[in-house]
Amino acid sequence: MTDSFEFNQNHDQTNPRVALATAASVLALISVALLLSVYFAIILGGIAITLAFLSRGSDGRFLPQAKRALIFGTVGIVGGYFLMVQTFVSIFTDPETRALVNQYTQAVSGESFDDMLKEIGESLGVNFGSLEQ
Repeated sequence: MTDSFEFNQNHDQTNPRVALATAASVLALISVALLLSVYFAIILGGIAITLAFLSRGSDGRFLPQAKRALIFGTVGIVGGYFLMVQTFVSIFTDPETRALVNQYTQAVSGESFDDMLKEIGESLGVNFGSLEQ
């Protein structure tokens, strides 16, 4: 077995590949930590994956930091999109959540979420169906 995985070798920190892989790894871990703030997780996960691919050398191999960035960046993106879709489904299917959203938007903007959705539908010529709970 002659595979070298570079796991415990010292890396030259001035090498641009190592710096990109390390930055990608840090951004990926931050994206997982900020998973509940959906948009940050998706954006940072995407940047981490991009940097991980940019850190590949001419041999096409990933450094361990880049592999970690690919894994955690993917978790950040998939988790962020899952939470976003779950939130939209909850708003449009759960009457309690819909009432809370209506109450919040009424307090912030002076108009309920249902009224905003109705106005958008009328301006676009789209019928969103029955909005009353």
